[in-house]
Amino acid sequence: MTEPTESLIKDEHRAVIGQKGDPVKVVVSGDDARRMRDLLEDDDPRWADGTGIAPPYVLSGLAGGRPRGQVPQILPNGILTQTEWQFHKPFKIDEELEAVGQVFDIRDRLGGRYGYSILVMTGTEYYNSAGDLVASSIMTITQFDPAGLKR
Repeated sequence: MTEPTESLIKDEHRAVIGQKGDPVKVVVSGDDARRMRDLLEDDDPRWADGTGIAPPYVLSGLAGGRPRGQVPQILPNGILTQTEWQFHKPFKIDEELEAVGQVFDIRDRLGGRYGYSILVMTGTEYYNSAGDLVASSIMTITQFDPAGLKR
């Protein structure tokens, strides 16, 4: 495949930028928290069994709030190339959070290992029942066509 000579990003793709998706309910179970702590060998007493506090990083393993239906699939493959998390408040095991996702940006990338690719930046915010922001994440997915992969 030759690299495109003009952007494959169309107005219909750009139209989703900034639109928030429908809220998704997310609950961190005690089993999820325990499995993640065990996997990471985390013995931090702040979220040990019995404290009722969830380790904040457990949110990264849940799919809630990611704006999948909103994200245009312009090229056939995608790979997660960057993630940043911010944790604002502790949250409890079995506490229901509301996750809201959105697309922040879509842009072309020329050259590189994947040849022509498209960077899609999305974000998710997690709120507790009081409406307080608990955590937020920003991630970049690089969409590419395997035919353009430089070996």
